[in-house]
Formats: sequence, structure tokens, C-alpha cells
Amino acid sequence: MIHTMDCIARVNAQDPDYPTYKAMDCIAHCNANDDGIYGRIMDCEATIINVLVTACQSWNQGIRLVVTIDDIDVSAALTGSLRIQHDKNMISTFSLNLNNTAYSPRTNANIGIDKVVVITAYINGQEKKLITGTTDEPEAENTPAFRVIVTGRDYGKKLLDKITTVISVQDLADSTKRNDLIKYIAGLAGVTAVDIPEMDPVTIDNSFSDQATWDMIQKEAMVELYWVKFDEDGNLKLLLDEIKSDETLYPTPDWTYEEDKIFRLGYKKGRVNINKIVVLGKTTQSRIPNYSENYDISVNDSHTWEAGEGPATYSTSISGFTITCQQLGMGGGHLDYYIKLSYSGSFQFLAGNATVTGDGQFRNISYRPDLQAIYIHFWRYRPESSTTVTINYFIQGYKKNVSYETRYDQISAEVTDPNSIVKYGERDGGSVVYPLLETVEQCEAVGSKIIRDSHRILGQANFNIPFNPLVLTGQTILVTDNKIGMDERYYVEKITHTIDINEGMIKARTQVGAVLYV
Repeated sequence: MIHTMDCIARVNAQDPDYPTYKAMDCIAHCNANDDGIYGRIMDCEATIINVLVTACQSWNQGIRLVVTIDDIDVSAALTGSLRIQHDKNMISTFSLNLNNTAYSPRTNANIGIDKVVVITAYINGQEKKLITGTTDEPEAENTPAFRVIVTGRDYGKKLLDKITTVISVQDLADSTKRNDLIKYIAGLAGVTAVDIPEMDPVTIDNSFSDQATWDMIQKEAMVELYWVKFDEDGNLKLLLDEIKSDETLYPTPDWTYEEDKIFRLGYKKGRVNINKIVVLGKTTQSRIPNYSENYDISVNDSHTWEAGEGPATYSTSISGFTITCQQLGMGGGHLDYYIKLSYSGSFQFLAGNATVTGDGQFRNISYRPDLQAIYIHFWRYRPESSTTVTINYFIQGYKKNVSYETRYDQISAEVTDPNSIVKYGERDGGSVVYPLLETVEQCEAVGSKIIRDSHRILGQANFNIPFNPLVLTGQTILVTDNKIGMDERYYVEKITHTIDINEGMIKARTQVGAVLYV
């Protein structure tokens, strides 16, 4: 017996890629003797025929699944429950069961670890890819009936499995812009399909020691307040971490579910954990000199070359100076000499002079604090003089005893939420360190996000809705239902698609985990 049921679809989606999501009247033909038979095609008496998501029960939808593992279509062997879970800023997971011994991982080379899995749904003629990822280690069991258990994760798994050390990423990437740093890090794990907005250049050394590339990217993204996800085609995406609870900025929610469209609701409230926090960013290191006991010092010295004496050098020590005399060379009828006064510590040169008596000539005095030395340059004429040559020199200055202390300066910002402090009292979140933060403004933005996330417990809900593969983490859902007392807009942080397969019949449902921000 065929039973005709009228229903009005009231699921609205503001998605330009699917303009057919409109309120419409339809006639659903189902078996009136068995409401548990799923997967019946719905005939719609409207100008628009293809409807992906309806507001009727999920068994009014015509759903077909195609699952490939290592490019092999295993759809005919699906049994039990297929489950896909997406969490904001986390790696998506999937699990499925196969009931054919041909897919035993012991005998089938296509069923193994790190095999590419693509799960696609066809709902009332519309194609929607649900996830692309790779398998973990498959299992097989034979009680009470044979089945292969396949689990896996999206391509974020590649980033999580790659653990390495990277020194000065900005020197290795295409540029110092943070998006190029993230692109380079992702490439280390073999992830080259990226969709990353352009970001500012980094100003500090970004190095990571023995860390997963997933963690490296998470830290870089956090600086610019982005979160990380892989889309259904396996592309790495960074999305701005914005909460669409401000109805002035975001007047229209992404999805609306009205009366009788929420099958099951779990709801809880909590209290604010944090409304005051100090965020610490990069640390700079500097050496601060401490001077003590300044005192004057003078050097009076001379040296004499006897008549007929050849080139000679000498070394001595006076008043803390090590004094050496060396011949530089010959040229232009003279021997070229310099006297070097070396010192340790700090010396401030004030005055100096020298005179040469006999067959020679004084040239200059050179003060070189970078070399911690003073040079006195003079000539002795040649051929060898028959007269005695004497150089007398005088140096005056003061010396300082210097010690150094290391000083560390850290960028920081204290962030508070005055409204919640007034309402709930002061709740100090202490301090948190993000060494990649480079400015006070970044510290303030991260602190505001931490406080905002602590307010999420003011309202958390999970509810079942008709199977909807288009709802995404980061979207908003408006729920209005007088029966359960709700008229609130939620931010989606978790989505779980569960599809039950029983002798070719499919029952699909979606569970949403969402938070109410204030």
C-alpha cells in the first residue's frame, strides 16, 4: 500500500553553489506499512526537481554512496555503519565496514595502511564528496560474520605523522611571509595542495625542534588567528577564526532549522572560566654593561736603536698594556715600524704624542678600540744610520672595569573582559606563552580569543538533524523550536555524519556539535 504524505521543506541554505535550496511543497511516497524502510526516492511536485536536503525525515531522501579505496570501488560490500566526523581545527576521521572476504587486508593489496579513500554521496541526484583521506591499519574479524573494519583520517594525517626539525623556516621558504612558511612546512609532509591567504612577513626566527609539521602549522596559523582544516578534496585550507554571533556583521545564519526539525537535543550550560589573562610573545635578549672604578692611566715609554743596529723588535708591559714593536717593511729609503699597545677590558683614549730623535721620523698615532689597541707609526731611515735613533711616546686615558648582565624583554599584553568581570567576578586565567607572537597587538588578539573560547561553555548543544553533507564547521545554525524552547544561533564546531547500511537500504543522519557565544 502506498501512502501519500504532504510536507513543507523549511531548511534554508545560503550557498550560491546550491541555489535550489528553497522552501517547497512536495509529496513523499513511502511504504505506509513500514516507516523503517529507508532510501526511498522522493517525488517533488515543483519546478525544481533536484533537492539535496529536505526537511522531511531522512528516509524521504534518495541516497547512494560510492566509496573507493586505492581507486577500487568497494561500495557493494558496505555494511553496518559508515561514520565521518569533522571537528574544528582537528583532523577529520572516518570508519566503515566491508562484508566481502575479497577485501581481506591479508590477501588484498588495495586494503592496507595509507591507502587513499574517497567517500561520495549522491542525494536526490546531487553529488557531494564527503571526505578524502588515507587509511590507518585495517582489521578483519570473523565473529559472528566476516567483516573488514577500515578507519582513517583526512590528509591532516600526513602532517601529524611527519616529525622533523626545521631551523629558520623563513630562510628556506619562498619568502618571509607567513603563508609561504606554512606552505613550506606542509610540503615537508608531501602536502602541496594548499589554499592559504596571503599574510604578513615574519620578523623573528621561526625554528622548530623535533615537532610534527601539523603542530608547526597550527602555531604559525594561531599568530594570524587562523584555523586549519582539509576540505573534502584534500586541500589544506586556513580559515579566519571568526565567530558569526554578531548579527550586525552577519545578519543571515548559514542554516535555519525550524519547528520539528531537531530530532534530538543535548544541551548544557556552564560558567565563565577566564576573563583575565596575560599573553606572552617573543623574548629579546640583550647584554647590559655595568661600569665601575674609572681611573686615569698614562704610559711614558721610549726605545733606542744604536748606531748601525739592524731591524729589531721588542716586547714589554707597562701599566696593564702589552707593548710590542715590529717592523712593517722597507720602502722609499726607510724602515717602517709600529709600536702596538694592546689592552684588555675598556680603555678610553684621551691624548697621545710621540717624538723621534736621530735619523728617523714620527708618523701618527692610531686609536683602535675595535681591536683594543693603540698604534704608533714611525720611520727609521736607511741605509743604516750612523746615529742613535730614539722614540719617546706618551699615552693618556682612563680605564673602566666592565661587567655584563643579560636582560630579557618579552612582548606581552594583559587582556580582560570587563562585562564578564562585572557579571561573574574576576577569573584570572594566569599567563600563557606563544613565543611566535611578534607584537603587542598579536598578544591582545590571542588573549581575546582565549577569553572568548572560555565563554563557549555558556551554551553547548548537540542535536540531530536530517542528513546534510553541506553543513560545515565554522558555519552558524539558527534553531527555532517552541517545543524545546529554543530561538538561538549556534556556531558549528563538530559534525558527525552517520550512515547505516542494511541490505542495500540507507539511513543517514547528521549530528551537530555547536556552541552559543555571548
